[in-house]
Amino acid sequence: MIYKKLIFTVFLALYTLIIPISSSAAPLPPKPLENVSDFIASVNASANNPASVSEAPVAAGLSAGGKAESEILLSVSVELSTDPGNPTGFAVRAARTNWFKTGDLTEATLRISNLRRELLGKYQAPTNRWGLDAISHDISITDVRQFISETRTLHTSQASYRNMGSRATALGQWGAGWGLEEFRLDSASDIAPFLKAYVANQGTHNHAVPILGYWVFDRRPSEVVLPQGHMDQANLEWGTGLGSIEYIKLDYYHESYFLLSPVVSAGFGLSLGHIKGIGRDYSPLTKRYFGGGTGSVRGYEAGAIGPVDSSGAVTGANNKAAVTTELLWNAFNIGPTPVILSTFYDWGRYTAADFSVTNGATASSYGLGVSLPLGFGLVRFSFAKPQNNELRTQNFQFEARASWK
Repeated sequence: MIYKKLIFTVFLALYTLIIPISSSAAPLPPKPLENVSDFIASVNASANNPASVSEAPVAAGLSAGGKAESEILLSVSVELSTDPGNPTGFAVRAARTNWFKTGDLTEATLRISNLRRELLGKYQAPTNRWGLDAISHDISITDVRQFISETRTLHTSQASYRNMGSRATALGQWGAGWGLEEFRLDSASDIAPFLKAYVANQGTHNHAVPILGYWVFDRRPSEVVLPQGHMDQANLEWGTGLGSIEYIKLDYYHESYFLLSPVVSAGFGLSLGHIKGIGRDYSPLTKRYFGGGTGSVRGYEAGAIGPVDSSGAVTGANNKAAVTTELLWNAFNIGPTPVILSTFYDWGRYTAADFSVTNGATASSYGLGVSLPLGFGLVRFSFAKPQNNELRTQNFQFEARASWK
């Protein structure tokens, strides 16, 4: 069982947590953005959608004597979307600062929806050892069902532990670390032909010991209505020979937005990704790229874009290139709430996969969008005209997230 095999990970994490870490007066660097776009790879989080699975660290209060006081935050979120089979969900997050030491952050998040179950735990603390600013420990257990055709779903589970050290510099935040991961393919009946071939070579269970690295250079101002500024992020993941599956994964994301007037901005996002199995291994299913959906190429169902096998099931791609361009206008306000209208053009190409009968798929769309950043959350609508009608399309898409603290 994947959960039993996580016991070693938990003990390792607890052991590393009790090792004394020297305090530093410096604040915690920002949490790196999650990886991106594809639904399956979003188990570890994807690059087309840089939204984090958890909120920013909670600011610690100071008492009259200048000593940092512990602060506890509990939030509940309700999530609605047009994703097929996954229209509703909710998340509960608990966070505490200055628990073990001044400036640390401990948080746990439970997210449940129709097709996903996700439990995340994190401990991050400042340090002045080895030239680092912070050290973090992350544990996650995830169970995901993903539509790969009109009727078939890909059911995967994953448990992981990651230990990362980071340092903030004038050229962005850098980080490196290692991890332990366990993957399980739970699809047992009527599975797609490419899954049968995958299981014949890799089996239904795999574990990995990856070496990790990232760089984030964020020059975007905070607390602005319209997006502006620039951001770059690069991620490296090398599944070493210490695991049962070896692979290399590279991701890069760039975003640039320019303020054309006080109420108009324009910009684009570029997302590139590559994953490859090493030696006789195939690329892990949970880390492949699946395009489509509100965080990817709009106008297509989530996971609908990519190479397919002989049955028409999407296999997940080893290569990804996606571009989003949009023009945003703060048309008017309803009380304190700005109403943001946009026009967009999305393009994506997802290519190369094991056991696929096509080299890949290219999709594009254009359309109009509406965003309402409300006081309790965010509501986004898009009306898209897809240009590849051979794929599973969805002209109208929306997502809403309401949070209470």
